Parts: sequence; C-alpha cells; structure tokens
Amino acid sequence: MSQFDKEWLISQIQKDPGSVYFPILSHIYIKENELKLAAHICEKGLNIIPESIEGNFIMAQIQILNSSLHDAEKTLKFVVNRHPAHLNALKLLFGIQKDLKRSKNIIKSTVTSILKIKPDDDECIYWLQNLIKINPVLSDKKSISKENTKLNRESEIVKIPEEIIPISMRMATFTLAEVYKNQGYYSQALEVLKMVEHKGGNKRRLKNIRNEIDILIKNQINEEIY
Repeated sequence: MSQFDKEWLISQIQKDPGSVYFPILSHIYIKENELKLAAHICEKGLNIIPESIEGNFIMAQIQILNSSLHDAEKTLKFVVNRHPAHLNALKLLFGIQKDLKRSKNIIKSTVTSILKIKPDDDECIYWLQNLIKINPVLSDKKSISKENTKLNRESEIVKIPEEIIPISMRMATFTLAEVYKNQGYYSQALEVLKMVEHKGGNKRRLKNIRNEIDILIKNQINEEIY
C-alpha cells in the first residue's frame, strides 16, 4: 500500500468517496494512528459500496482499535460470509471470538475454516489440542494429523462460490485488479479479472496479470513451506 502517494489518494477520494482506493487511504490513516480520519474515509466509502470486502475488512480493524469488538465481529462475519477464503479476516474473527468468550462450537467453526485454508496454522492447532484435551507432545502428533486430514478431506481446494462478488461489475477494472494484486489479495484480484473478462477486457493483459498472480501465489506457498 505504501507505493501509493497519499496526496494522490486523497485527491481521488475527494473526487469520488466510493473510489476503489478508499480502503487503501483508510489503511494509511490507520498506520498513522489517525483513527477518526480512517473511520471517516471508510464509512463514506461503505455508504456508497456497502458490499466492498476490503472496505469492510478495514472497518473491522478500525472497530478493533476502538475496542468495539462486538461490531468488529459482526463486520468480519459479513466479510467471511461473502469471501469464505479470506484468511486474514478469519484469523481476526478467531481472536475476537476468543476475547468475547464465544462458545467452543462457535470458535471451532472458525478454526475449522482456517485449517481448511492453512492446515498447519499453529495457533488453531494449539487451540484444537486444548479443546480435545490432548497435550502438545510428540507422541500426540498422529491424533492432530488425523483431525487435520479430516478437515482437508472436507475441502481439499478452497474455492470462492461463483455467486459471491465482492464488488459491483461497473467497478471491475484492470486498475482494481492491480491494486488487489499489489496488496496480496490474490483471490480478489482473480475475481476482478473474471469480471473484466466478461466485459471484454484485453485478453493478452488478462493473461499476463493472471500469470503474475500465479507466480506470486506459488512464491507465497513456498515461503510458508520453508
């Protein structure tokens, strides 16, 4: 996000508060501890584009920083319901549900969703160990492995349902796809590209960006493995 010039972003938001850049500017204000400005930008953007996945994700972060955990939980549920593979949102939701002392079944549902995407998530495995009363020792790894295998069988490949579209068709552009790609939100970038393709976007450019995203995803997986 730092690659964007702040003044340029401000000018874009002044022209159109619902610009695709509003989550980026709001995020910058969060990093600068300007929570009121971050909330103001994000709220105005969401008033225009209430279905924005990243806008809602940024709003949840603001709510957490303002200690509004119940509101943040509600916002994050909206995000993961629309985008089941949003790992960062699921991780935040997991932490909030623990802080709010939600029931074990509710938290387990979130943990299961995380492990479907990232089977080796240490925090979730540790929580699951405690839930099923298994001490985290070497001899118990087979039991945990069986639990993870069961979860993996439920969904070997996490796919975003076709009907889930986090942004409107009119906002789907190559620029937005690049923004998501540069932020590391590869699933959203691919969704945008799919809509751009439906709108008759340049096939060569579509192919190039998709290839770039494929390489980035492979690099990310390799980093997590090693």
